[in-house]
Amino acid sequence: MQHWPLVGEREYNTYRGKKKYPWSGEYTRSSDKRSEGDQLANFKFGKGDYGGIAGWSDDGGDITVQVKTNINDFGVYDMAGNVAEWVADVYRPIIDDEANDFNYYRGNIYSKSAIGEDGKAVIVSPDELVYDTLPNGKIMLKRLPGQLAQIPIDEEETFLRQNFTESDNRNIRDGDVESTRLFASAGGDDENNPNKRPESTVMYNAPNHPKVELDEEGNIIRRIDKSTNRTSLITDEVRVYKGRLLERQSLLVRPCTKKIFATIHRN
Repeated sequence: MQHWPLVGEREYNTYRGKKKYPWSGEYTRSSDKRSEGDQLANFKFGKGDYGGIAGWSDDGGDITVQVKTNINDFGVYDMAGNVAEWVADVYRPIIDDEANDFNYYRGNIYSKSAIGEDGKAVIVSPDELVYDTLPNGKIMLKRLPGQLAQIPIDEEETFLRQNFTESDNRNIRDGDVESTRLFASAGGDDENNPNKRPESTVMYNAPNHPKVELDEEGNIIRRIDKSTNRTSLITDEVRVYKGRLLERQSLLVRPCTKKIFATIHRN
């Protein structure tokens, strides 16, 4: 089953934690005799300079280049420069000190296979397709025919568990109502959050993510947060991306650099 890599998985496959860049050496140029001086990634050199000096010194692309152009010491292509890649980790400004010692990951959403009345797993049929409409109006298919239908886990699966108690754990201990100043308020989050904003959005005072709906006539209705008092962009939809985009300079080609962006803007 394919999935976005974790930050740790991508960094390991990029440079195994031993080097400044995904290749051996301290510079962006090759030190191999056969290709000495060649650029090892496609990135922006400076303001207005996307390719370097014409000739052998050029990195081979003023714009994005085809895949399998640059290879690292691990034998993996395209781990730096050119385009960036989403990873599965939901972003938070501070990593949990009690969890980051071993394979830290934020973003688990636990689900289970739906079981029909006949006791068999429910399979998605062609007339049960589920679509997601992005803020730009594009339609994305969320599940395909033939896949096993998934539903969130319930109290039967979480009973007496200590590591999680609900299906969506993206904001656990950092964004959920228990970790906010509203936890001790009388009436809980329902009283302090009458508009039912996501818990993390409330805690970090982030904008509500745009929503797109279709009316009965098929017209697109876009709903956006028009508040001018938001102080953060941190939500459960903001994920890390790695690998560095073409328009950034060599300092940010390093695998240890962490960038964030809301997944609702993905194409």
